[in-house]
Amino acid sequence: MKTRERTAAAGGRSAAPVPQSGDRLPFAPRERKPALAALAVLLILAGALGTAVLVLRAGNQVAAVQISERVPAGEGISDRHVEQVMMPKDSDVPYIRWDLRGQLDEFYATTDLVPGSVLVPEMIQEGKGLKDGQTVVGVTMESGQMPGGLVDGARVDAYFVGDDPSTSGSDDGSTDSSGTSGTVAKGEVLAEGVKVQRIVKGDEGTVTSGTVTVNLLVDKTQAGPLVAAASEKEVGLTLVSSGS
Repeated sequence: MKTRERTAAAGGRSAAPVPQSGDRLPFAPRERKPALAALAVLLILAGALGTAVLVLRAGNQVAAVQISERVPAGEGISDRHVEQVMMPKDSDVPYIRWDLRGQLDEFYATTDLVPGSVLVPEMIQEGKGLKDGQTVVGVTMESGQMPGGLVDGARVDAYFVGDDPSTSGSDDGSTDSSGTSGTVAKGEVLAEGVKVQRIVKGDEGTVTSGTVTVNLLVDKTQAGPLVAAASEKEVGLTLVSSGS
């Protein structure tokens, strides 16, 4: 009896529809995000614009010569002293083009060239590289005759430190080319405020110990007494300024 009732109850319900093989299952509609699409377009345009700007800038620049290592006044310029830097074509700086660097070995510095400076014609000249009336005197001395930490480009006073009076090279004590007596006494100034062109360290020494040769850029009128005293290692230096 119960079996019949269950069968009758089941027959009263309608069976669930069976999907046909060709029908698709329902799905939720995809949410559109116009803001993200617009942002993507803007990023693409910005990238293209940036690339165009870089290309235009590269086309408006020229390779120029820049100093990478200090060159003292009066010395020559070699490949190790320079490096390439990009400069605008319409720059007001009268730079020297990089493709002309091979000609620099014929020129000398007219002033101290420091790293990071763009090389311009006013900084160099053909020939000896010294101004009229200038010369370089090499003074060899011990560390005790010079201030510690002396560097290229510093300005110094040079004193005679010998025990006996010195002359500028004249045996008769006549005046030198500057019109002053060639005889100097201990403690007398030989050259005042002159520039240290370059310091050449000895084989066994450094700037603070051992033998060092200091090249001084001086007027020719100061050269006589200075050379005479330097030949006997009777020159002492005091620091005036550490800059060039």
